[in-house]
Amino acid sequence: MNRSSIARTLTGAGIGATGVASFVSLLGIVGVIAATGTLCPESIGTVRCNAASRQAAGLATSALLAAGLSSAVAVVGVAINPEA
Repeated sequence: MNRSSIARTLTGAGIGATGVASFVSLLGIVGVIAATGTLCPESIGTVRCNAASRQAAGLATSALLAAGLSSAVAVVGVAINPEA
């Protein structure tokens, strides 16, 4: 493999993974909003809604970290070969 194909692979994988991670983070943020006290049904209970909100916030945080790391992979691909 030459430098150009490695750079294209890293850049493409980084951009694709960033898009997926951003979408998952958005889903986590929507989960936090959906689990707030005003939107949470009384039949589920406050404790379960708080736990769901905490898990959704963790998902959003993890996905944002993954988006940052995958952006770094795309930057490495551009750094290897800016024309790729």
